[in-house]
Amino acid sequence: MQALGDRYRRWLIESHLWSGDCSTLEQVTVIADSTPRNRDSGAALAKGLAPACDAHYLALDASQNNPLFHFGNKDIKDDDAPPSAASRAWPSEALAELQRVLLDCNDDTCVAQSKDATRRLFDPTKDDAAARAKTLKTAGSLSENLMLEYAQGFPAEDVAWGHGDAATIGRLISLHNLQFGLTKRSMPAASQAASNLVAHIMASWQQAVGRKPEVAPLAGRGMHAILLVGHDTNLANLGGLLDVDWHDERQPDDYPPGGALVFDLLRDHGKPVVRVSSLMPTLDALRHADFGGNDALVQHALALAPCHGATTCPLDVVRDWLSTRVDDGRVDAGMPMLSTWPAAPR
Repeated sequence: MQALGDRYRRWLIESHLWSGDCSTLEQVTVIADSTPRNRDSGAALAKGLAPACDAHYLALDASQNNPLFHFGNKDIKDDDAPPSAASRAWPSEALAELQRVLLDCNDDTCVAQSKDATRRLFDPTKDDAAARAKTLKTAGSLSENLMLEYAQGFPAEDVAWGHGDAATIGRLISLHNLQFGLTKRSMPAASQAASNLVAHIMASWQQAVGRKPEVAPLAGRGMHAILLVGHDTNLANLGGLLDVDWHDERQPDDYPPGGALVFDLLRDHGKPVVRVSSLMPTLDALRHADFGGNDALVQHALALAPCHGATTCPLDVVRDWLSTRVDDGRVDAGMPMLSTWPAAPR
């Protein structure tokens, strides 16, 4: 995250959003969720952004839930769509490959002969929608764990018990993508989970063009860039609510560590327009914590539904369209009372 912050600093300077000077650091803010891992990531990102400055990030205390990232009581699980099974061929090749990895098998005959039922992902004799949904949830979590072994730099012999090269991890992580597609991206679950965050993003746009929003913006006037340190579930929820897709085989994980959606407010002939982009670090860039190369981040300007697939869309058009997709009952008009935390190891 610190290395990614360094890349973002150079990007902000190149985009004339920040000079890089410590005296203007108030033009950039980092807001992290309150979980320990998010606060650590927020601190590292802020340190990478401004290594020569007295950098900081904003967050709630670890004991408090932040409704920007998780609306409602933190003790309640994330809002998911009702369990549903994959409609594609079952079991998928990725699921079969994950099963072989778990059993240390080279082929399906070995899997069939295996006596270790505790490492079986599914029971062919219980092939119904509920069983498939349960299997996919388990497989999605396992594939993400193996991806994290690779991304965190584990020795090759320790990634997926020696089976986890980049190509294999790329195939297995499709199970996590599929599980999130069914449970996190689908409407209305995506709207229920992401409406509060989207409402505050829209309010920030409104404030930036001189309008008075009904919902509190994410930060005060004069802010040039806001970096939100949330979760892969936030990315999936936002993708579903916005009806955007950014899958790219160069980064087969749709929700990688450090992955981002970028909301740009631009001017086109004097009129405010919105652009939404995906910015996903590749698996190898994550593994080596090196984002200096042009191919380290896979970026796409995304097709926006309210403007018939164009990648820029007038602010008012986006706002009117989003108002039909946001769940007003899941919006808190106020902002959480965030505290300032130093960007240094805790």
